[in-house]
Amino acid sequence: MIELRNVSLKYGEKEILKKVSLTVKDNTIKAILGPSGVGKSTILKLMLGLIKPNSGQVIVDGTDITGMKESALYAIRRKMGMVFQGNALFDSLTISQNLGFFLRENMKLPEEEISQRVAEQIQFAGLEGYEDQLPESLSGGMRRRVAIGRAMIFKPHMILFDEPTAGLDPVSSKKILSLISSLRHNNNLGAVIVTHIIDDVFNVADSVAVLYQGEMIFDDVTEKLHESNHQFIRSILSDKILEL
Repeated sequence: MIELRNVSLKYGEKEILKKVSLTVKDNTIKAILGPSGVGKSTILKLMLGLIKPNSGQVIVDGTDITGMKESALYAIRRKMGMVFQGNALFDSLTISQNLGFFLRENMKLPEEEISQRVAEQIQFAGLEGYEDQLPESLSGGMRRRVAIGRAMIFKPHMILFDEPTAGLDPVSSKKILSLISSLRHNNNLGAVIVTHIIDDVFNVADSVAVLYQGEMIFDDVTEKLHESNHQFIRSILSDKILEL
């Protein structure tokens, strides 16, 4: 579904990514693990075409989007849903209105179909009874579930998550990880998860890529992470969580 081929990126003189290659297959969950500021969220932006690499290619569903114009990227982005770390909900809109907003703005769908899709995501996220609530009245975990529902409402092939459990209590984190797992098992979707929490990786990811000092130092099935002798990977396995 998504492939990065020898992607390099600089901000001024600072080299963020150094010849990074990465493949995300359909109906799989891929984690990108690393400390804050290493370029994990930058990879998500590259996948969405929000930024361009200095060199290398970004392939989405067989299409090279590296040099694609903004006007042509809309159809590509429709194939991917994005769940931001801060949720990015509209404070003045109810949960149902948040879920349906982009459908009404961007797709010429009958109101009946929009209502049906909103109801489906309310049920998926376990938010029955909260349809008319404003985001501020919900817990952090519930707001994150609304954001996941909104990302799914376009019926994408892949969902991108930026630190999906950051700032959540253990119970809320478990619910979010369960939702992410259900994307693959119940909805036949794939996912990319950017995280600094290694337990999240072992809980949901089929494979994991570890980004360190701008380079991909590991990219394999999650179980093989324990076999790595890289000093950084050994340290995060013992610490369980990376320093933000």
